[in-house]
Amino acid sequence: MSDVFGVDSGRSRSTIFKASCFLLPFVALFSVTAVNHSVFYPLNSWGGESPVSVFWIVLTNLGDGFFLFPLTMLLFYKKPDKQLAVILTMLVGALLLNGGKALIPSLRPVGALGIEAVNVLGPVLKTDTMPSGHTGTVFLLVGLSFLYLNSRIQSVVLLLASLSGLSRIVVGAHWPFDIFLGAWVGIVSAVLADYLASKLNSGFKSRVAFIFLGLLCVFVLPFYDNGFRGYTVIQYFQYLLALLALVLSVRCLVTLYQDELESRLKQPGTLLNKLFLLGHRLTKFGMVGASGFLVDMGVYTLLGQLLGIPHLVARGCSYWVAASWNWFWNRTFTFSHVPKERKLKQWSKYLTMCLVSFFPSWGSYYVLTEFVPFFMEYKQLALAMGVMAGMLFNFTIASVFVFVGRQSGVAKEANL
Repeated sequence: MSDVFGVDSGRSRSTIFKASCFLLPFVALFSVTAVNHSVFYPLNSWGGESPVSVFWIVLTNLGDGFFLFPLTMLLFYKKPDKQLAVILTMLVGALLLNGGKALIPSLRPVGALGIEAVNVLGPVLKTDTMPSGHTGTVFLLVGLSFLYLNSRIQSVVLLLASLSGLSRIVVGAHWPFDIFLGAWVGIVSAVLADYLASKLNSGFKSRVAFIFLGLLCVFVLPFYDNGFRGYTVIQYFQYLLALLALVLSVRCLVTLYQDELESRLKQPGTLLNKLFLLGHRLTKFGMVGASGFLVDMGVYTLLGQLLGIPHLVARGCSYWVAASWNWFWNRTFTFSHVPKERKLKQWSKYLTMCLVSFFPSWGSYYVLTEFVPFFMEYKQLALAMGVMAGMLFNFTIASVFVFVGRQSGVAKEANL
């Protein structure tokens, strides 16, 4: 599939795996303590003072998953068929990297040498050194790029990943041994995930999960503190990445909606009739949503103003009560034409959908009430804006994932 990044490379898993094994001799070499220490000292001295230290601090944060995912979205938002592999790579990588740290107790440079002997930039870390989680995380993207992207992108990603791995030594967080081991684990994780993705169907659910992770970055990054937030450049970097994640999440959501609508319109029935049914159903969905909004407001007011529960907690509780209310009436009113699925199973699917939309709904409420003076005083208006933002997203998910019953591929009532 061709796009702005070029065509897929077509490299096989076995080729990538064999190439990654060239890292293993370095792992063996740096397992010798004397060599490990002798290489660490000169590299660790590169940090120096600002502005050189800022360069390494930015690079080292590329190995943080919240920083890296928006950049990963930038490379894969036009490749929906690869988004399942991206998600599986993150899961496999997290399991192997964190599992290695848990199974192999080890000391970082500060823990082994003392704070006086190490130039530290950022948080002081003493234990759980191997493999390097930051290096492994950024090399997940190296593996994905060599599997799916063109040579120009591969070169850029490999260069940034290598510098990011090197920065873990410069900031005093890891030994050279940890870096090479983490890089190997990261690439192998991508290879394993690609194999798993080839056995599964990459489709609607994986695309929704991809969007969900992007929205998670949107609401976490502006307030996220991994020990480097004291540096102003990192704060601006987090805001920039949050904005990037928001733009790409919206882009992916619009594309998903268009693709699902197009596939539904290919089902039997006239276009005019299908658009009428879509509008009719959206209206019914909005009516249910309006009633749910009243329930939401009522429960929120009861908990917050009458019972004195903190407003953020009251907002979270009222959201889930209203979500259950909406599920019941969408089941019996909006999507009454759909063959009925078991209530508990369908309710759990609906709440899963709401879990995704909870982040933009509650998150927008949080941002407005915490940072905008007007909404600090009129919190109900902030609540209303969050509810409206999630309606179209919820309708799309409900139509194609929750209220589908046990239908076959043949549409019933031109079910959009």
